[in-house]
Amino acid sequence: MGRRTDDERRVLTSRDTDQGIRGGFFVLRHALVEVARNASAFHTHHHASERPMVGADRWLRASLSDIASSCQRDYVLRGGTMEFESSGTLHILWVRIAVRAGGGHLIFGPKLPDSGLLLVDVTLEKDASGAVSITFRDVASLSVTYDAETDITLIGLLSGASNELDCNAWAVVRFLGNVCGLPDECSEAIPGQHGGAPLHIRHYTAGETHEICIVVKK
Repeated sequence: MGRRTDDERRVLTSRDTDQGIRGGFFVLRHALVEVARNASAFHTHHHASERPMVGADRWLRASLSDIASSCQRDYVLRGGTMEFESSGTLHILWVRIAVRAGGGHLIFGPKLPDSGLLLVDVTLEKDASGAVSITFRDVASLSVTYDAETDITLIGLLSGASNELDCNAWAVVRFLGNVCGLPDECSEAIPGQHGGAPLHIRHYTAGETHEICIVVKK
């Protein structure tokens, strides 16, 4: 794999990796079309009082099947923990989480044989304080990308193939803005198509823990 340094950014030139990343975004784009064809990417729910509040004393656990049967898609995270399980064959779900004072924890369990797909939009509201930790369990690697053209950060890519990037990640977390501070000395850049801005990417490795935790602060 060849790299070159340019303004403290490393440019990834591997064709296989480039195709894997673009393939992941192809899957994500079509999944978003399925679940949010006519909705705003960072839609604010007009009935905030109806959203379950996950406070510091709460630990909410739900599988994709649970979420699909409850039809609940909007939550408020305020210091608590939300743990998601992948069980839910054929389910492609979109969940919106508003983070307020106290931050909180998001946990994504191992990818099961009957895994579905979960897309999570996280919004850091004006009164958000503290940190949001995002943990993926039973993964070997994970990627974070930042697209300057859309001003969107994605945690977790969707490549699908067993030998590609993030093969055990069944969920993707999306933030508005550059919440992970890319580019930096640990990131690489995929040149944009047709002269567009590059896509910045950072890779994380789990090691013996088989778990990766990424912390986001406002």
